Amino acid sequence: EPDTRAGVGRFYDAYLGSPFRDQTGGSRFNNLLWLHLLARASQPSVVIDSGTYRGASAWAFASAVPGCPVLSFDLDLGPLLLRTPGVTYLEHDWTTNSFKCHVLSRAVAYFDDHVDQGMRLMQAVERGIERIVFDDDFPITSFAAMALDGAALPKIEFLLDASLADVNELTWISGGRERRWPLDHALMAHLRSKIASTERLPNTSLVTGVHQTPYRLVRTSPSGPSQSAEPSAGGA
Repeated sequence: EPDTRAGVGRFYDAYLGSPFRDQTGGSRFNNLLWLHLLARASQPSVVIDSGTYRGASAWAFASAVPGCPVLSFDLDLGPLLLRTPGVTYLEHDWTTNSFKCHVLSRAVAYFDDHVDQGMRLMQAVERGIERIVFDDDFPITSFAAMALDGAALPKIEFLLDASLADVNELTWISGGRERRWPLDHALMAHLRSKIASTERLPNTSLVTGVHQTPYRLVRTSPSGPSQSAEPSAGGA
């Protein structure tokens, strides 16, 4: 097991000197620390960071695994605050990238890009990626602010929510307008079958005083072509 106490201390000191300390949006201390510790524990072959924004998640990953390729993707790199050494910043969607030089079965993919999480799950499975971290995975009681009028649905939480079994459509109010999202239960069942195991990380909000929804970890059941004969490391 990694020396978590020492790792937290080092990360905290680095965070205080980073340009991400005072951010109210994007990744904040709790979840950045988790990304850092997860990367240290799993030692991935490559990190896929989808949703660069200001660059905090890429920084947290790169500081955890020096020498490991960190590929950070965003359609607009304009908000980037810091170009961290060891990170490759790419201004396009991660699915258009060639990963010929990387062993994706030992990759870690992190999605904080406000895109349909079911689609991201399948894209990862098709590429043989077994370990995924999802941000903004809200339950049906609090998803509206991050639904983007339905473009960011379903959340992984929706696939696991038994209370939705007899629901054909979700409706909510956003921007003063009623929004609707139909549930495709056959698709949701198919997506659910691609999840080998899943859990949420512990909520550290009471310890740090920073409130954040804990990340969702997913270990997949890959159905795409294997990109390596090596066994995958770690798990959700």
